[in-house]
Order: sequence, then structure tokens, then C-alpha cells
Amino acid sequence: MEEYITSPQNPSIKRIKMLHKKKYRDIYGQYLIEGPKMVKEALQQGEHIWALVVAESFDWAEFKAQLDFCAENLKILVVKDNLFTHISDTQTPQGIMAVVHKKDYRLEDVLNRPSFFIVVLDQIRDPGNLGTIIRTLDAAGGDGVVLLKGCVDPYNPKVVRSTMGSIFRVPLYEVDDHIDFFNKLLEAKAHVLVSHLHGSNLFEWPGGYSKIALVIGNESEGVRQEICKFASSLVKIPIPGGAESLNASVAAGILIYEVLRKSR
Repeated sequence: MEEYITSPQNPSIKRIKMLHKKKYRDIYGQYLIEGPKMVKEALQQGEHIWALVVAESFDWAEFKAQLDFCAENLKILVVKDNLFTHISDTQTPQGIMAVVHKKDYRLEDVLNRPSFFIVVLDQIRDPGNLGTIIRTLDAAGGDGVVLLKGCVDPYNPKVVRSTMGSIFRVPLYEVDDHIDFFNKLLEAKAHVLVSHLHGSNLFEWPGGYSKIALVIGNESEGVRQEICKFASSLVKIPIPGGAESLNASVAAGILIYEVLRKSR
């Protein structure tokens, strides 16, 4: 199902270009991925793909031959190289991208489990940090990332690239009413572990809880005080050296793996 496109006014091209903005990602429930590795992983993971977009110079036949399933039913848009550059979000386009449907996750599905480990993010605005945190939780075998209002859009192209494919595996939950969310956590008898400047030493935290929600704020402001009142424990990463703080994604990695270590 290949369609050759030469005009930027083509409706499909205009729609793809619109997906660079959060407003339209929300309207259509879709987002963009770029590059052979990400596209191949999306196909192998069985992601629901609206269309593949292939630059004229890209070796689509060779790429298709590497896939271990039939790609004949995919909608393929073949475009001129300059048109591909026009709709790409990267400085050095790799010649292939895909429009992927967002997955519909229900927060209740994870909160009703007998055990879970989720990461809750408060005002994480840097795309690279968010993508790295999602990737780290994927590596640690966590059960999802909750984004409170004020975080960067997880389907921002820079976030998606930073996840290195983990966005296909880690459930993402966007929450507008954080008070209601934390009340639901407490109703589920979750241990709310908050990273906080005035917390106790992380490495002295005993762990051993079956349901854990790890709350992480941005590196300049930390977790909002109104959220800290829901904390079961406040912890901090000791910094014996001269640095004032750690990068948010580095801190998240230390916290996530300490929780994982004490869960075993």
C-alpha cells in the first residue's frame, strides 16, 4: 500500500507536520518516531502504526527484507528527500519515520495490582531527562511512569528519541488532579517514597514494600511541598562532594535501582 507524495500540501503530510505540536498529538492520539532502529522496534513490538513515511533515497526494499513479518498491509508514504526533511524533527534525518498511535493506559489497572513499582514525576520539563527516566525504569522492570501536570509531554519527539524504544514498553499516565491521584495511592496502601532535600539517607531507607510510588521533582525546585504531605518516607541521595545537586535523570537512576535492590 505505497503512495508517492511530492507536495507539502498533501493532507497526510500536513497532518504529520502538525504532530510536532502537542495540541495535535492530543487531538489525533498519535506521535512520531524516526530512524530505522526505532521504526523496526515499533514494528516488532506490534505498535499500532498509522503510516510509515520513507524518503525516496531510503532503501525501503532492504529495510523491509530485514523484518520478520509481512509489511504489505502497512500504509507507506514515499516522499521526496526535501519533503522528508521538511517534516522531520531531526537535523540529520535518517530517511524513515512512523506515525504511531498512543496506547490507552488506565491507572486503575496498575493500582489494583497486589504489587507495583511506579515512578511519579513532578515538573520534569527537560525532554532528555524524561526520556532517560522512562528508559531507566524500563531497564529496572518498573510498572509505569506517572506524569503530574507541568511535566514535558512524553510524546515530544525529543523525549521519544531519548527513551530509545522504552516508550513502547513503559505505561505512561498523565495526571491533572494530583490530589486525587495521591489519595488513590494511599487508598491502594502504596508506600509513597519522595525524593527530598531534607529527607533521610536513601541508603538507610529499609525498603521491603510491595507497592511503591517513587516521587521525583526537577533538580532546581524539587517536589512541591503540597505533594510532600502525602509522603510515607522522605529520602535524599547523600552528596559528600562539592556539587550542589545531581541531574534529575541521574538521581532518578540511583533512586530507581536502590528501590529495586531493596525489593529483592
